[in-house]
Amino acid sequence: MFLWNGKIRLGINLNAGGGITYLSDGWNGENMVNNFDLGRQLQTSIYSGPIPFTPNGKQPVAKWWALGWNPVQTGDVYNNPSLVVTSQQIDSTRLYVKTVPYIWPLLKEPAECTMEHWIELKGNNVHVRSRTTINRRDTTQYEARAQELPCVYLNGPYYRMVSYTGMQPFTNDAVTEFTGESDLTPRYATENWTALLNKEGKGVGLYTPDQFRFVTGMFGRMGTGNEYDVQSSYMTSAPIIVMGYNDVFEYEFDLVVGTLPDIRLFAQMQPRASIAPNYRFTRNRLGWHYYNTFDQGQPDNELVIQWGRRDSTKVNFQVKSPMVFWRAGNVPKVYVQAAFETSANTARFSWRKPEDGDFLIQPERYVDFPITGDGEMRVYEIDLGSRAGWSGVVSQVALEASPRSFSSAERREVLKLRSVTVSRP
Repeated sequence: MFLWNGKIRLGINLNAGGGITYLSDGWNGENMVNNFDLGRQLQTSIYSGPIPFTPNGKQPVAKWWALGWNPVQTGDVYNNPSLVVTSQQIDSTRLYVKTVPYIWPLLKEPAECTMEHWIELKGNNVHVRSRTTINRRDTTQYEARAQELPCVYLNGPYYRMVSYTGMQPFTNDAVTEFTGESDLTPRYATENWTALLNKEGKGVGLYTPDQFRFVTGMFGRMGTGNEYDVQSSYMTSAPIIVMGYNDVFEYEFDLVVGTLPDIRLFAQMQPRASIAPNYRFTRNRLGWHYYNTFDQGQPDNELVIQWGRRDSTKVNFQVKSPMVFWRAGNVPKVYVQAAFETSANTARFSWRKPEDGDFLIQPERYVDFPITGDGEMRVYEIDLGSRAGWSGVVSQVALEASPRSFSSAERREVLKLRSVTVSRP
C-alpha cells in the first residue's frame, strides 16, 4: 500500500506486518528504508520481561535471548512476517493497519498484543499515531525497559547521525554530529529529534513530542549499500517505559523528509515540552517508572506503588520520572501529593543533571523531606531553591526511601502518588 502527496512517497508492506518499508522524497525517488530482514524497516518494537521469554518451553535464538518479551511489528528473527489483522487505505495520503506482532527471538510466536498505526502524509513529513493494546496472561509487572518508539533503519548512505544535545534548545545553536560512532548510544536530544542524513545533508528526521531519550547507531560499513544490504544506520526514540500486562500504550511521532534546516524548523514549530513538573496521575503513568519496585497498574487518580524493595538483596528502590529538560530556576519548589503507609519518617527527592550518567548518591543531588506514614493523603512541599546542586538543567527526578534499615514489613509499605507539580495542587 502506497501513499503519495506530491512531495513524498511512503509504502507499507502487508507481508511485513504493515511496517513502513518504503520512504522517498518523490514518486521515482530512491527508497531510504532498509529491508535487510524483518527486524529493520520503520516500525514499533516494545520490550518487557521475563528474560528469557520461553512460552511453553519454546527457546529463543541464543543471540537474542536477553531481549525477553519483544513484540516486533514486522516479524521474527526467522523472517516470518507478523500477522496483519486489517488494513485500510483511507485516501491517497492516509492509511490504517492493525497487526498481531511476532516475538522477535522466537519462531512464529504471536505476542499477546495488537499494534495499530494511523499514518498520514502532511507536506514533507509523515505523521504516525500508534496504539499497542496488551492482553497478557502473565500478570507480573516486569522492570521498565527502553522501548523503540519507533525504530528507524535507513540505508548505508544515510550514515550521518545528527541531533541537538546542547543546553540552549530552539535557539539555532550548533548541532552535534555523531558520524563514525557505530555503537548504539543514548542521546539526550533537547529539541526532541534526531536525524540520519546522507553526504549531501538530506535524509530523515525523527521527531517525538516530549521525548528526550533517543538512541543512534550504525550497522556495517557506512556510506554504501541499498535497502537489502546489511549495512544500515539506526535511530529511535527510546523512553524507558513499564509495559503492563493489560496496558494500552499510545504514542505519536513525525518523520521529516528533507535537510537539517527542514527538520529543525519542523521541531521549532511544535508545542514545547513542559518546562516544570506537572504530573497528575489520573489515568496514566505519564512515563514514570521504577527501579526495584512496582505498582498495582495504571492509576485511578493515583499510582499505588510498593514503597519497598522488590529484591531485598539490592540497596534501595526508586520511583522515576521520564527524562525532562527543566531549568532549575523555573522550579524553586516541588509539591508531592501523596499518602505514605510506612514506618519511615522521611523520604528522598533526587535529581539528575545531563552530565550525570545516573542518579548520584551525593548531597548535591538529593534532599530528604519529612513524611507522615499513616496513609493519609497530604501535600509535601520540597524547597529546592536553596539547594546548591539544584542549578542549571535538570534531566530527571525520582522519589526513593531515605537510607534506613529495611524491615520484613517493607513489602507491605505503600506510596499512593497523586501528583508531582511545580505549583501547590
